[in-house]
Amino acid sequence: MVMAAETAVEAADSTKAGDETNVRRHISTSSQHSDHTLCNEPMAAKAPQAAATEESALAQVLAAGSPRVEKRPSLMQRFLGAAAPSKRVSPPASVHSSASGTARRGAGSEAGATFEQKYGTCSRECIGQGATAVVRVAYKQHRDGPQVYAIKRFRKQHANETERKYVKKLTSEYCISSSVHHKNVVSTLDLIQDPHKNWCQVMEYCPGGDLYTVIRDGNMGLAEHECCFKQLCEGVAHLHSLGVCHRDIKAENLLLDAHNTVKITDFGVADVFRVAWEEHVHKSRGLCGSEPYIAPEMFTAKSYDGRKADVWSAAVVFYTMVYNGIPWRAAKEDDANYARYLEAIRAGRDYEGFRRIDARSRRLIQRMLNPDPAARPTMDEVLESDVMRRICVCDDAGRVPGGGSHSHYTEEFEERMASRRMRAQAGLRV
Repeated sequence: MVMAAETAVEAADSTKAGDETNVRRHISTSSQHSDHTLCNEPMAAKAPQAAATEESALAQVLAAGSPRVEKRPSLMQRFLGAAAPSKRVSPPASVHSSASGTARRGAGSEAGATFEQKYGTCSRECIGQGATAVVRVAYKQHRDGPQVYAIKRFRKQHANETERKYVKKLTSEYCISSSVHHKNVVSTLDLIQDPHKNWCQVMEYCPGGDLYTVIRDGNMGLAEHECCFKQLCEGVAHLHSLGVCHRDIKAENLLLDAHNTVKITDFGVADVFRVAWEEHVHKSRGLCGSEPYIAPEMFTAKSYDGRKADVWSAAVVFYTMVYNGIPWRAAKEDDANYARYLEAIRAGRDYEGFRRIDARSRRLIQRMLNPDPAARPTMDEVLESDVMRRICVCDDAGRVPGGGSHSHYTEEFEERMASRRMRAQAGLRV
């Protein structure tokens, strides 16, 4: 189904049927907002004809029409294993990923099932909001208890936005995120319309909230910081092994499930830089992400290695955990803090702004924050370092080898979970 969706993206622009369409369109993000808040993009009024064609546009992307052979498969198609000529299929009610595990329990697979039949009722409470979508929670009751899903509802098509561009935003994010299966990446389950005809991406629900909130309100110490950091690096390394760079790694895009696991989310600006059987790395283009986390070459270069940009962003996340703040507003020479960092690097001395980080970790972080991307380590090299090898990642219960435990949650979450355990032990509904 995913391959069919991407094939249909190519058909959405009949005037450019011969073009290779690498998925390199980046969605507008909060890169101009460096205060750790997500920007809310105003919704333009939709022309009547645009509203009338929106549903048909996505129906085209998700399926039917006369058979068409792709002569020049795009990088995204090759990433999804769709290089061989293929025919489009009849329209499904939704597009399913192949994600497995507890997150898929109860997500009905019968053709033609409605949103509510599959995922239950969506709450009014907003648990996340950005420029292009709002995230809410959906509940579906089963005999063995309720199943909870995170529902990312995309905005409607803008009046001045082409159908192809709107459709590509939805399907590109879904095609990438639903193809990645790793314990440190949020599982993406479905792309479906809700009862109000809004297009929604269905994902596993992470009750621990986002890492930024935990940093701000929690009580994590160095051991917890390092545990979260290593989990982040393992998730990013897996993305890179698949030929995907995220390009928007930040504390707000890292979620915590109920088992002390850090999970990467939001693939809205992710890019495919290589397919499995290729050695050539395709450079990424365009400025995207949130300014404090953006690598310096993204501000100045026409193209860049998205993997090295992710390495930079991960190091900024580690700094954010340790200092409960950002190292600079933007990695530009006109930023006073970043200018001082560059001065220290060029003088061959440790940056005084990193003093709270222990010496061994500081050396690794400064390598990851090398202004020269060619000298910056890959994520595999980061994980192979002595510093990362000595970091212990806790198990589902927060236990670490050799004794001790981690807590990656806010006090409010801990109290809520304790209350649920007490109710369960008393035989009450939780």
